[in-house]
Amino acid sequence: MIANRSAILYRDLKTVPPTIVRGEGVYFFDRDGRRYLDGSASASVVGIGHGRREIWDALAAAGNEVTFVYGATFTHPWQEQLAAAIIDLAPKNMASVYFTSGGSEANESAWKLARQYFVETGRPHKYKAIARRRGYHGVTLAALSLSGRTDWRRIYSPMLLPVTHIAAPDAYRCALCMDKGGCTSACADELERAILDEGPETVAMFIAEPVSGTSAPGVAPPKDYFARVREICDRYDVLFVADEVLCGYGRCGAPFAIAAWGIEPDMITLGKAIASGYASLAALVVSDKIREGLLQGTGRFVHGLTYAGNPVSCFVGLKVHEIMQREQLFTRAADIGGYMKAGLEKIAARHPMVAAVRGRGLLYGVELAADRHRRTPFEPSFGVARRVVEGMRKRDVIIALGLAGTGDQIQLSPPFIISEAQVDGLLGALDDTLAEVARSLPTRRE
Repeated sequence: MIANRSAILYRDLKTVPPTIVRGEGVYFFDRDGRRYLDGSASASVVGIGHGRREIWDALAAAGNEVTFVYGATFTHPWQEQLAAAIIDLAPKNMASVYFTSGGSEANESAWKLARQYFVETGRPHKYKAIARRRGYHGVTLAALSLSGRTDWRRIYSPMLLPVTHIAAPDAYRCALCMDKGGCTSACADELERAILDEGPETVAMFIAEPVSGTSAPGVAPPKDYFARVREICDRYDVLFVADEVLCGYGRCGAPFAIAAWGIEPDMITLGKAIASGYASLAALVVSDKIREGLLQGTGRFVHGLTYAGNPVSCFVGLKVHEIMQREQLFTRAADIGGYMKAGLEKIAARHPMVAAVRGRGLLYGVELAADRHRRTPFEPSFGVARRVVEGMRKRDVIIALGLAGTGDQIQLSPPFIISEAQVDGLLGALDDTLAEVARSLPTRRE
């Protein structure tokens, strides 16, 4: 290794990130002793907070009970217990859990399972997937194919699988209802048109996030959107997959975000908060209909991941689940999120560059614009959202940058345990940063 050069292949090889040495609550600390308020929950992962020593103490006490076991040969108690705990929280039609190491694997597994379900049930021509523009479902080639995140897709576009993408339910940018006097959920009708264009006999699944992350921070559909999606999927025998890798498991104020729309998907993917960053863990939650389809056929899911159901990861997931149940963290984001939303709306009233505040629970997006009444974006060269993120970091607060290429957006998604006083600190830093960034921008010419 060359002197003074890390052996890590960083995402940005031109920048060496600070080294974090410990965490406590909503804060983490670098090796120089600098404390950061984690306003993004480290990519919306950390729900129960940093530095929960009880997890490691419990693992040390139980460490000799189960070694690694391969899921194709054995099961183990921690996997069984965590799966049962998840099903207890899930919509009533859910029956089984397949564990993975991350959200990309969970979404790719969902697509493969959708395909196999239709093969097993006598409809082998159904294999295609439909997703939404600006949706995000992961970085493996299949998951990236599902994703509508153009800045991440561009370099790999020759390698991606064909997926049809339809409009996202983004009221700020909607061109479908501009002359209709309000939202009509016309974007949901695009799903039916896409299915008919592709041929209903070939379409296996539609995948969507109930509430979007950094590709479209905080975007959530109107109340009847998913009911219409469910109706369309049922009409054409298409499976609906709710991607809750980011927005689920308490992030939006309920164990499952899709519950706010009152419908039952065929599959749900989970990740991030399921282990709160203490282990690599995600899950595919499967309906009884799909389970029974496989049972009536071969009875085998033709798929396999070496670390699916890893005992240590499942043990950590169990402890996270216990903490969330004990501290009522599956629903806490609804209350503290309301407090944060009220604070964001006050900031919006003070700062003309804030064009929209949107989201649920502890997942909020803030849209920034040069003229919020006309929804005129800033010149991309100004890098306004990036300046805000950097300004927050100068104030020792970490937030996330929204997708490049579609205006300036930031995302706030702190841990579920954040207090009102800590929310005040986060919003105070945002208030100051917005004022500073506004002063730094070129003066508009009328």
